Amino acid sequence: MSPIERVVVVGRDAPAWIAALAVERALARTGVGVEVVELPSLLTPVDVYGAIPSLHGLHSILGLDEGAVLTVARGAPMVGQRFSGWGEGDPFILGYDAQEAPGAFPFTQSWSKARLEGMPVPFQEFSLGAMAARLGRIPSESDDSATPGATYGYHLDASAYSQLLKAVAQRRGVTIHSGELAGVEVADGRIASVALDGGRSFTGDLFIDASGPQAVLISRLDPDGFESWRQWLPCDRLISASAPALKPLPAFSQVSAFDAGWAGLYPMQDRTGVLAAFPSDHAGADQIAARLPALTGFAVAGDAAVSELHAGARVAPWTGNVVAIGEAGFVLDPLDGLHLHSVHIGISQLIAYWPVGSDMAIEAEEYSRAVRLHASNLRDFQAAHYKLNGRTGEPFWDRARNMTIPESLQRKLDLFTARAECPLYDDELFEAYSWAAMFLGHGLVPVGYDPRVDAIPQQEHIGQIQGRLRQIAALVPTFPTLDSFLSATLIPVEVPARAS
Repeated sequence: MSPIERVVVVGRDAPAWIAALAVERALARTGVGVEVVELPSLLTPVDVYGAIPSLHGLHSILGLDEGAVLTVARGAPMVGQRFSGWGEGDPFILGYDAQEAPGAFPFTQSWSKARLEGMPVPFQEFSLGAMAARLGRIPSESDDSATPGATYGYHLDASAYSQLLKAVAQRRGVTIHSGELAGVEVADGRIASVALDGGRSFTGDLFIDASGPQAVLISRLDPDGFESWRQWLPCDRLISASAPALKPLPAFSQVSAFDAGWAGLYPMQDRTGVLAAFPSDHAGADQIAARLPALTGFAVAGDAAVSELHAGARVAPWTGNVVAIGEAGFVLDPLDGLHLHSVHIGISQLIAYWPVGSDMAIEAEEYSRAVRLHASNLRDFQAAHYKLNGRTGEPFWDRARNMTIPESLQRKLDLFTARAECPLYDDELFEAYSWAAMFLGHGLVPVGYDPRVDAIPQQEHIGQIQGRLRQIAALVPTFPTLDSFLSATLIPVEVPARAS
């Protein structure tokens, strides 16, 4: 079998550049060459990437400086998401808690017992991420494993971030060809070549499809291989817009449910990204766009951009010699800021299962299995938001609450309800604590807990609860404010003016 020497990335925007940079960084010294066939961008000036904390690790792998990213992409850190209007309960912050303090049992068990014994303190009060986000503080890493941990993600201007990644790829010698896709040649179940306008043609040993939902390569090899998830993720239209910058900047995104969907606010240094998701069979885009100021509390600046959303996944995201990453492989709801994480998962699995030769069948099977499983777990997390909504008397939300959910999610809900446990499957992104925080925030309260917790002496149990509150109360004030974090992180570079 001949080795893989020439990789062609066909795509656009951040997914294409992340793929190219990751392959170059990991495999250039082995003789693998990377070139990008850059398709026209699908981004608009108002688009925002909301990114979870895993982007830290990806930036480290790619050799990106955090100060440069935040400066050029006019970004802001975020420590969680604040959900409001999803039911009758109070708003809650789903914080980015990084680790569980060690103990005989997960803290959720101790909290559940204390609640059943009459303790009134909400679960989010015990979340370092949620409390830091509420007070506008950015967590710093701790070497003390005995204390709770938290971290942060980002809000980034999508176009500026993509241009930064492209510039880094160019500096590292990645060859770039730009244009409209004119043709794709298929031979023996593989991509033989791709052509751009003007007659330029490109061949490769391995093709990476980073073209987004269009899936311009993988769909040629498997045109019927996309499985829709709309029965669980019901929004199929998005409206993006911009609002004025918030002062002071909050350390969280705001996700507010309304009668026909949800609307999100994503603060950045120079503006606030606005996003609304809704089902087209309940409302029209013009109607939702007209409601944005009332839904968000902000005047929308400029034109809003409307796009389609088709949540679902490829049955075989590696087919033949084509590997689909990002939304070419699976498409999620933007609800939890997982757009870039889908790219991260795909490229990480590709590097892990880099083919030893041109056959690729074994690697393709394992890649497809792992990516599908990871995507399904993320789908379940997002479907739980809809399933657990408490908005009654509204057709969209009533239908979502009454939907039949995947068995994998139902098992989580049943076990959590019975005993405050959340089983984790292979290839999970969110830890059990995050699942519990989401369930509890949406009002799913356990009726029991692990009986072994009762073996802990009562005074020790009370001490654990009180100690956790004291730890968080002591830690949060030591974190820098969001403004001071940015002042220390941003670097003096010339930032191009944002497109209008």
